[in-house]
Amino acid sequence: MKTNKLIVLLALLSLVSCGKDSGGGSSKSGAKETQSAFMELVEATPGTYYGVLRPVNFHSNGFIPYGMATFTLKEDQLQVSTTMDDDQAVPHRQTLHLGTRCPSLSDDTNGDGFIDYQEAQAVVGPVLVPLDNDLNSQKAGEDVFPRGPGMTYNKTASLQKINTDLWQADEDPSDNVIKLENNKGIGFENRVVLIHGTTSGSQLPSSLASYKDEEANISLPVVCGVLKKID
Repeated sequence: MKTNKLIVLLALLSLVSCGKDSGGGSSKSGAKETQSAFMELVEATPGTYYGVLRPVNFHSNGFIPYGMATFTLKEDQLQVSTTMDDDQAVPHRQTLHLGTRCPSLSDDTNGDGFIDYQEAQAVVGPVLVPLDNDLNSQKAGEDVFPRGPGMTYNKTASLQKINTDLWQADEDPSDNVIKLENNKGIGFENRVVLIHGTTSGSQLPSSLASYKDEEANISLPVVCGVLKKID
C-alpha cells in the first residue's frame, strides 16, 4: 500500500516539473518574468506624473546637475518634458525604465567610485520607452537625443501607438529594451527616468562600462528621478 502511494506521489511530481517553463519560452514570457522582478505596472490614467531629476555621479565634472521630468496624459495624447541645468554640450541619452528606484553609490559594484552604465541598468531595469526623437516607437527616432548645455526636451505622442509598439514581438531579446504582454498598457507611476552624458574632459576611471561602443563619458548616468502622479 505504501509502495502504491509513493508511485502516485512520484508521478504527480513528474507532471508538475514537466509543466514548468524550461527557459525556451517566447519573448512575451521573458518580458513578464522581467517585469515581475521589479514591479507590476499600473496602467497609465489621465493626469500628470512628475519627477525631480537628482545627480547620480555628482562628482564627475565638478558641476552638480539637476532637472525635472513631466509626463502629462490627456485622453490619448502624451506630452513628455524633461529639463536639466547642465553645462555640458554633449548628447544626453534619456530613457524611461521599468524599475522603481534610482542608483546610489551603494550600487557601485566594482568600487571605482562611480555608477557606470551597467551598474545603473541593474538597478533601474529594462527600458520601456527611449525619450528620443519619436516617442511612438522604440525604434523610430533611435539615438536622436537632446543636447546640453541647458538641456530642454518636449515631445508628444499617442498612448495607443506607444502601447501598440510595446505589444510587438521583441526583435532583439538580448538588448535592454523590453516589450509588454499583449493588452497590458504602459504605466508611469513609480517608473524611473534616467539621463546620461557628461563632458569628455571629465576625469573618469578606465573601469567604467558603457553602452555598446560609445565613449564612457556619454554613457555615464548623470541624473535620475522616479515619477509620481501629482494630479
